[in-house]
Amino acid sequence: MLPGVQPKLLELSTNEQLGALAEGAIDIGFAHPPFGTGDRLDVVEFPAEAIIAVLPDDGGTGGVSLAQVAAFGLILFPAAQGPTLHARMIDSFTSAGIEVRVVQEATRALTMLSLVSAGLGAALLPKSIRRLSFEGVRYAEITDATLPTLSLAMIASRRPQPPVVRRVWQVLSESDL
Repeated sequence: MLPGVQPKLLELSTNEQLGALAEGAIDIGFAHPPFGTGDRLDVVEFPAEAIIAVLPDDGGTGGVSLAQVAAFGLILFPAAQGPTLHARMIDSFTSAGIEVRVVQEATRALTMLSLVSAGLGAALLPKSIRRLSFEGVRYAEITDATLPTLSLAMIASRRPQPPVVRRVWQVLSESDL
């Protein structure tokens, strides 16, 4: 796609990416809004993605209720990692009159999948996670509630960028992530 460009991919939280951009340690990041940008960042937002339930594989098929998800206990990212989204997810249960407890926190989706596979709870992850075939889990739509969607944005520091970074930004801005 871009001859001579060899990206180095790092797995960083949104807050870690914001810091790395400020320090000049990375050129482009992919983060989950909302985050304070002021006028320091260029931002391109992509369409938001639906959230689905990830459950221990019980051989079931089809959707599940929010109460069924809550019965497993929730494996969720720490509130500090995304306070607004975290609160909105918990509020989805509270608004439905369902008590939910967070049984485990994990900062990465693969860790969440491993914990679900081990039978330690259920997770709420973006629908695109279905692309991963992960033994011991099943993916299910939530049938009786609308959970918040997960937004994704491409971010870069608003400073003069090398031509190759500007070109990568342009290509990714025009793509259908």
